[in-house]
Amino acid sequence: MKHKEVNSLLMLLAIAVLGTVACLSIFYASPYVRTWDEVDFTLALERFDLLAMQPHFPGYPYFILGGWIINLWIHNGLKALSIFNVLAVLSAVLPIFWLARRLSGNGTMSLLLPALVLSSPYLWLMSSRPMSECAGMALLWWFLWSVRYAMERQDSLFRHGLSLMMLGFLMGTRLSFFPFAFALVPLWHSLWQGPRRWRRVGAAALVALLFQLLWVTGLVMSEGTLAGFWKLSLAFVEGHFSEWGGGVISTPMPIWERITQLFFKNLLGSALTGGSTLIAVGFGLLAITAGAGRLLLGKETQSRENHRFIYGLVGCAILYGLWALLGQNIEKPRHIVPLLAPILLLLFVLTARLAERVEAAKQSVVRSMRAVLYSLLVGLIMIQTIYGSALQKRQAVEEPAVYQLHDYVRQIREPFVLFTWEETRVLHYLKADYDHERIYTYAYFQALADSNSGRRVLLTDHVVQGFIQQGKPVEGHLKRIAEFTSEPLFDPAYHDIILYEWVSEKDRKSD
Repeated sequence: MKHKEVNSLLMLLAIAVLGTVACLSIFYASPYVRTWDEVDFTLALERFDLLAMQPHFPGYPYFILGGWIINLWIHNGLKALSIFNVLAVLSAVLPIFWLARRLSGNGTMSLLLPALVLSSPYLWLMSSRPMSECAGMALLWWFLWSVRYAMERQDSLFRHGLSLMMLGFLMGTRLSFFPFAFALVPLWHSLWQGPRRWRRVGAAALVALLFQLLWVTGLVMSEGTLAGFWKLSLAFVEGHFSEWGGGVISTPMPIWERITQLFFKNLLGSALTGGSTLIAVGFGLLAITAGAGRLLLGKETQSRENHRFIYGLVGCAILYGLWALLGQNIEKPRHIVPLLAPILLLLFVLTARLAERVEAAKQSVVRSMRAVLYSLLVGLIMIQTIYGSALQKRQAVEEPAVYQLHDYVRQIREPFVLFTWEETRVLHYLKADYDHERIYTYAYFQALADSNSGRRVLLTDHVVQGFIQQGKPVEGHLKRIAEFTSEPLFDPAYHDIILYEWVSEKDRKSD
């Protein structure tokens, strides 16, 4: 088959994969609000109120604005946010393609990178849910491309301003992606080396600050006063790092256990492969083949701009990895998803540039490596698409464990009160007509339990785990009632909920 025909087939394959991802993401948009954060985002479309956690700080204003605009037409907040995610991801096809072409030097083949990224199972799953990570990933690609675009003409005010504007959109959509602002360092370093360096770097920093103040000012206005917004922000930061954020301070976990959980289970086991052994093998074979080819042919020359951009990208990955390790919730794989951008981009560039180099080799054995590389890449994309399609359908039809809990307890006829942890936010969203409350301390729980002596006292295993961490005796007080399970990939923190009935000291003695 001729080279031109192969390129045409690969282009058609990429377009087919992208179309499949877009259609199935909308068709299988999740009808469930599975987590506390998803409730926050969905309710924000009805009334934006940071104090009421609609959504929680820092507000994610651009994400909410996009969902709100779509909700004007469909009047379904849950699906509006999912559709906005899909549209954002589709828009990212352009910067992903442009970035791949600039770094690999291959035009048509660069379409395979958007197909590889968008068919990535875990990212695909997130596009069908009302969470800001997916829109944040789309804007991350736009930001990275804009930085590389500005490097080509460093004296262009338009190009430099575009990269700073994209950073503003990114931070106003997903502030936790802030380590990727490091990508500006190589660009600003070039400004520092030129004439009038203090003026140029200072002007760039000022423009960057103005783009951030644009969305921050909107949040301040929504809160009412700057003092109120500042107080709210301090309370959120303090709570995130000391109580419920899941970071290294608030979660007692050895550092090596955190590293294993984050990079092996969350990144490799969930975010990169979607829990598929076949996809993991595909990535392994592609990486080994490309790495072996690189060692065989030696180091190649890259343009100065590409070198600087890649070094900046690696720096971003290292900084974000440290931030995810130390400051993010270790239970949720979605917090490591931004690392997919540098991983997939660098793997593709290595593969594409190596494929072009071996094509010009004299040895037939070496030239055959090009077919092997593209076969592995296309095979990986196809496996991801098939596997991701099945996951999409499952996520849309399988009921979350917290929904199962709700269905079970609302059928209980005797008077009862249910104590939960984060599950209560979803129960509020479902308009549960029974008494349920989020509980924090064992002493407060005992007081409430004693005051409800005429009712059954039910509690979930997450509440029990909290009591154990507080060093409180719970053995002998728990009677297991039911267990509810769902897919850990869809519900990493609440895929297994055990319902207990609390047995008071008085009831124990009477038994």
